[in-house]
Amino acid sequence: MNKLSALKIVPIASFLILAGFVFLIPTTYAQTATSPQFLITWKPTASSIPSGYIGKALPSLGSKVTADFELVSNGKMLDLSGQTIYWYLEDTLIGGGAGVQQVTFPLFGTPPGSLTLKIELPSYNGQYLIHTLDIPFVNPAVVIYAPYPNGNFSSNPVEVTALPYFFNASPSQLSYTWSVNGQTGANAENPQNAEVTLPQGTPSGTGITISLSVENPSGAITAAAQSTLTYSTQL
Repeated sequence: MNKLSALKIVPIASFLILAGFVFLIPTTYAQTATSPQFLITWKPTASSIPSGYIGKALPSLGSKVTADFELVSNGKMLDLSGQTIYWYLEDTLIGGGAGVQQVTFPLFGTPPGSLTLKIELPSYNGQYLIHTLDIPFVNPAVVIYAPYPNGNFSSNPVEVTALPYFFNASPSQLSYTWSVNGQTGANAENPQNAEVTLPQGTPSGTGITISLSVENPSGAITAAAQSTLTYSTQL
């Protein structure tokens, strides 16, 4: 009996007319070669990732993103406290004012996809500065971590762990539903873990299918995973 107990800048061109010839001179849109450079950082206000994950935490549907920027010239950050700054998301104004170098905004649309964030300084030392970047957003996902090479195990019970990615809630706030060969169970103490105990005398080669469904507190966002393991007495 199975038992569950724990599981750019956009380039344009200017023209120089000389002696009847037209030369195409690449320039930077709304900037010059001496313009300061944008240094932009952004992150979701909440995005669950497993410990040890070295990739970037990505937002999902319902997430908010905080972005901020600096202007850098000759290796130094410039004082923008008196500069007018505008922020746009998909060409819709979402914030701005004197010295506003940070903005927090919700995402919209259907993931996976991206939204274009634009920063505009209409009059920086006589220059019109603009920079755009794409903010990706994804569907949340979950992985069943089963530390058994090739899916084969000899220990009994077998233990697996849920690793949620990119939910806009912490792992402890998520709801986990485990099942083994169609039998549903849960672990109230540590719902991220599942433990499956095989009956005595289970023959070698017996397979078990572990399924998992995870949803956020509102129930609006879910992810699922499945793992098939094989019991072997030859390991």
